[in-house]
Formats: sequence, C-alpha cells, structure tokens
Amino acid sequence: MLEGLDIVVLSYNDWNTARSTPQHLAQLMAENNRVLFVNLPHSSLHFMRGSDPLRECEWHGPALQTIAPNLYGYHPPHLFLPVGGLPYSVARRTLLLNGRLAGRLICRQMRRLNFHHPVVWNFSPLHADAFLHIRRPRLVVHDICEEWANFLDRPMEKRLIEEMDREQARRADILFVFSPPMLRKREGLNERLYVVLPAGDVEHYSQAARPETEVPEELARLPGPVVGTICVVDPQRFDTDLITRMAKTHPDWTIVVLGPIRPETDLSPLKSFANIHMMGNRPRELLPAYLKGFDAALIPYRLNDATRDIYPMKLQEYLAAGKPVISPRLPVCAHLADVVYFSDSHDDYIANVERAMREDNPDRAAHRRNVASQNSWRQRLQERARHLEPLLQCDSTNN
Repeated sequence: MLEGLDIVVLSYNDWNTARSTPQHLAQLMAENNRVLFVNLPHSSLHFMRGSDPLRECEWHGPALQTIAPNLYGYHPPHLFLPVGGLPYSVARRTLLLNGRLAGRLICRQMRRLNFHHPVVWNFSPLHADAFLHIRRPRLVVHDICEEWANFLDRPMEKRLIEEMDREQARRADILFVFSPPMLRKREGLNERLYVVLPAGDVEHYSQAARPETEVPEELARLPGPVVGTICVVDPQRFDTDLITRMAKTHPDWTIVVLGPIRPETDLSPLKSFANIHMMGNRPRELLPAYLKGFDAALIPYRLNDATRDIYPMKLQEYLAAGKPVISPRLPVCAHLADVVYFSDSHDDYIANVERAMREDNPDRAAHRRNVASQNSWRQRLQERARHLEPLLQCDSTNN
C-alpha cells in the first residue's frame, strides 16, 4: 500500500486527453498520497504550426491546478525545442536540454506545493532526464506502457527514443513493463524489472451492464446488429481495410467507430459505406452508455510493429460491459482466449464477429464481467506497490 508519499507523475499524455495508464494510476494514488501530474512537454513549434487540430493539448486556466483532493495538474509552458528532423547528435542534446528545463520547472511547482523527497514516476522517454533534475527523489520509477519507437517512421527519431528509453531504464530504481516481450527486450538494464499487465476502467465501463443505463438516441435509432469500437483512429493501428471488408460483407450490420480521429488517418475508403458511422469523440462519462448499444465490441487493429506486442486497455473495458470481444491474434493477450475471439485474417475476424453474436448469452456475459473484475487499475496499482514497498522501507531506514 502506498501511503503518505509525495509522488510526481511524468506522463506520456495530458490530463485532459483520453484516459490512459498515467491518469488512472495517478487518480488512485491520490487517495492516500499527494500527486503532481505533469503533462507531456510540447514544443513551441508544435503550436506555432497549429498542429493540434484535435485540441488535445489545451489547458485552460493556471499552469498549476488542483484536479481533485491531493491531485494536482501541471501543464508546462510551450518552451521546449523541437527535435524532429534534426541530426541524431543534435536531437539528443536538444532532448536532454528539454529534460533539464522540464526538471527545473517541475521543481518550481514542487516548491509551491511543498513537495519533499518525492517518488518520481516516469512514463515517457520524451521527459528525457528530467527526473535527474528533481531534487532528492525518494525513488525513481520507470513505467513503460508502449514501445514508443514503433510509432515513429524516421530512423533517427526511432533511435533517439529507443536510446532514451534504455537510459531511463538503467537509471531508474525499478522498472515496470506491460508484457513479457517488453521485459525480454530490457533484460540486463535493471535488476528490478517486473511485468505488470495492463488493466481497464472496470468500474466505469461496468455501467454498460446496468438496466438503468440508457443507450444514447443517436445510437439507439440505428438498425441492428451494431458492431462497434471505442478507440483512437490512427494510421498505425486502425485497420481501415478490415472495416471496409466488414461493411461490404455485411451491409446488414451497423458499424460504429467512437473516438478521436488523427488528422493524418486516411478514411476515404470508408466514406462510400452507408453502414459505417464515424461518430468521433464523446465524453468519457457517456462511453458506457454507447457501449451498451453494441452487440459486439471490436479491437480493429492491423498487425505491425506498433501493435504486435500491444495489450489494448479497451479489451478489459469491453469485458467489464459483458460484451463479446473480437480481436486480431495478439500474443500478449493469449491468456484471454476463453473470453476473446482471436482472429488470424480479415475473413476469420468477420466469421468470429458472426460467431460471437450467435453464441452470446447471459452466462457468457457474466463470465466476461467476472474476468474483467480481476483486472482493474486498483489491482494493478497494488501489484506495483508490492514491488515498491521493500525499496520504500529501505529508504525510510536509511533516512
């Protein structure tokens, strides 16, 4: 149990974006600790070019805000230098300079909050060595949720992020990763290296199974069956070929896609299908109601370097709603084969959607919800805490 600590979370996204690992863990840790959640540093060039069309990085009001009791959010000013397109040596020095600046800015906020001797919990290589510039940390935790380099196209940027990830892993007191393949890649970098699988916002999405939850009108009026997904639509992961193939094979299905759409994603192949509904983003509090209206829930990922070792967090959230889940065959999720219909091709995927809806019944739905109940963020935080407690006790003894 983590209690009575000052914790600085260096996130890979901003507090106001779609809920992910840093937000979930920070909110839970704030129940018994004081937590400063630091948004991802953004370069000034990013905003001068107007390259934030989704408005995800907006932060209204003071840079330092109270989000909830014991939980504070800090949005660093847009002072950081861009690294994209630079030669490797220059980009590396620039990233380290950004890290030094971030560390000093974070220390300033810590003084305002009277934080002392914090646990620094880093989730992103883009914070570089900021943790080295935070005074007297009690413990440095490096938590790797994605293979970030796999989302990059330029070899220099891939190399830079991979090298920064390795350096952070070596310098941390403890290292958590999401999957066994991620662990194998980092063996030898840190003697305290542990796999803690992803989880889902089980309590929130279980609302989809409650009788009082009403399906929103814009979804309820569409003809069934409804097969849908709640995901970020981006070119690396979202399988447009699968969705178009599904729409063509089953014009009787309504295919619903909820979630933010990255501007670089080519959705032109989907536009000719009347049964595909790209609904865009919806408030988090309404997502269980939309999910209730699905007859089957999709993980519509293409298989590539960015997804091969991925564990989609939505998987557990779909299960929490009791919905049948169809996914490409993801090795990291193989242990869930009794509740997920894994597929080896587009034809296999579509056949599994048919089978999932045909086989669905109350007993299967209850079993899915039971599986999800064992994979909550609270349980995953407790797993991390069990590994951290000996280190925290040792630190207390030494001080």
